[in-house]
Amino acid sequence: MRKILPVFFIILMFSYASDLHGSLKGFPKKLPDLKDLISDDGNSFDFSHFKGKVLLITYGYTSCPHVCPTILSYLKEVETVLNNRGYKGMFSIIFVSVDPLEDDTERLKSYKRFSGLEDFVFVTGDRKSLERVWRSLNVYVNDKGYTEMKHGDQTVKHRMIDHTAKLTIVDKKGYIREEFLGMYIPVEKVVEDVITLIEE
Repeated sequence: MRKILPVFFIILMFSYASDLHGSLKGFPKKLPDLKDLISDDGNSFDFSHFKGKVLLITYGYTSCPHVCPTILSYLKEVETVLNNRGYKGMFSIIFVSVDPLEDDTERLKSYKRFSGLEDFVFVTGDRKSLERVWRSLNVYVNDKGYTEMKHGDQTVKHRMIDHTAKLTIVDKKGYIREEFLGMYIPVEKVVEDVITLIEE
């Protein structure tokens, strides 16, 4: 009987999958047990602490010039719409750093405060711990180091990191259900999917 129940729940998930708008290939899939991470408040971070909530996970770095701020601005819209519809506290938006060299907890805390993302959870760790996360969640990361860019009369050094731009959505039971690929997040579709998963 114990073996039958997990299979039943997975079949049930597939029955709901047709209502979701993102990429469903390879899902549902259990979110790996990933540890040794640190949240922006300096405490240890564990995805399992969020069971019972729908998770929206994205990936980036605080000195990213364009892609990451764009994704985060869309996710801020998602958060606002969901909160206004009465779903505050039933989901969490998590930003996993791809830059362990510079994204320490103080930098993450400062970035999220400056960006008005106080209710988001920003996560970092040492390179080994983050690499486990990237590998487990199929996130490509290529750190190109520093590059010089012109800003008017000034030349400024920037971090350049190529990485997968996507949003991973995890249900209340800890299963990855879908992904949205690219930097342009379809806000209303994501909102609909999060509500579907909250109400499952």
